[in-house]
Amino acid sequence: MSSVLVTGANRGIGLGLTRHLLFNPSVATVIATARDVDSAKELKALSCPKLHIIQLEVVNEDSIANAVKKVSEIVGENGLDFLINNAGIGDAMTPLNGELSKAKIASVYEVNAIAPLLISNKFYPLLKKAAAKKGSAQIAMISSGLGSLETSKNIPKEMHFTPYGMVQSAVNMLTRRIAVEWKEDNIRATTFCPGWVKTDMGTDKAQYTVDESTIPLTKLILSLTEEHNGKYYRYNGETIPW
Repeated sequence: MSSVLVTGANRGIGLGLTRHLLFNPSVATVIATARDVDSAKELKALSCPKLHIIQLEVVNEDSIANAVKKVSEIVGENGLDFLINNAGIGDAMTPLNGELSKAKIASVYEVNAIAPLLISNKFYPLLKKAAAKKGSAQIAMISSGLGSLETSKNIPKEMHFTPYGMVQSAVNMLTRRIAVEWKEDNIRATTFCPGWVKTDMGTDKAQYTVDESTIPLTKLILSLTEEHNGKYYRYNGETIPW
């Protein structure tokens, strides 16, 4: 039976992943984080004995440290089996010849790239503890296909995703380096694109509902093996080139 931590679980993809993890019989404990727990009404409405909701502001180091302490109390000596770095924002869709904002781009970089780096780092001891007991632990980075350098040349210029794509490429580097640096600890990392999903970020124009993305994505994350370490996939298991 596994323990799973999901960041940014109060809405959208994070909420969908949390919901389907709770339904999965192989999962014993789901720890869902929200920046503002009081306003996370949909998350709290899930109300399940498996579910633990904790506060986490992913760009605040004190908040991360407090979350590590709370998670440690929940999982105990078994450690943390899965860390799903899901929290993210998308406010960087501006043409390269448009009104670029350093503040907006820096904010996206901080939330989408620096936060997963810091969170993975601070939860390393709990992941290592689980890997020592069960043979492996897994980090899943919920990112975007827009981080692929290879496919970026085929995306129409009208999409104006370059600043956002640059940030997601940084997440890919983190995944690949964890796969190398923590391999001897049996801690794996894999990047996922959930697809274009109908969320606050994806808008109602998106291609998929939250369930259409998160049902297969949940199954995929829970089935990962060493074969998937350091790789990049769509929600349906299709490989994405770096």
